[in-house]
Amino acid sequence: MGMKEYKTYVPVALIVLMFFSLMIFHKNIATYISQSKIEQLSVNSKKSISDTISQKYNYHHNGKSYDYTFIEFGSTGCHSCRQMEEVMEKIKNEYKGKVNVVFVNLMVPESKRYFEYYGIATIPTQVLLDKEGKEFFRHTGFYSANELSTHFTTKK
Repeated sequence: MGMKEYKTYVPVALIVLMFFSLMIFHKNIATYISQSKIEQLSVNSKKSISDTISQKYNYHHNGKSYDYTFIEFGSTGCHSCRQMEEVMEKIKNEYKGKVNVVFVNLMVPESKRYFEYYGIATIPTQVLLDKEGKEFFRHTGFYSANELSTHFTTKK
């Protein structure tokens, strides 16, 4: 084979390499994007959203009896997000009074500040908060109810 014939394979090899790199480093890329989105928020904006979250999800202070908050960030038009609807319903029923299940829809303009505050880079993303409203777990993509349940039975 001559040099010209090899040149046709170079773009294909680069695309394949890029695809596998994205597969391998997906979590790192999503984390980087999340962190940079959070850093872009102004101090006043962070404080305002933080206060709102504390009022809603710090159950020590607001008197509600939940132990956890399960926030599902998504959209109604996203296939994986629709799959998560069943998971949210199952968690809501299985942990009634223990887990506050909240859906934050990307398509609703008021939700933008929460997406920015949590640095959501891809949907669906699940964020779990403890009784004080502090994040202790995050996952991107579909996450089964069984996998999710392990965080409600082991975390005190």
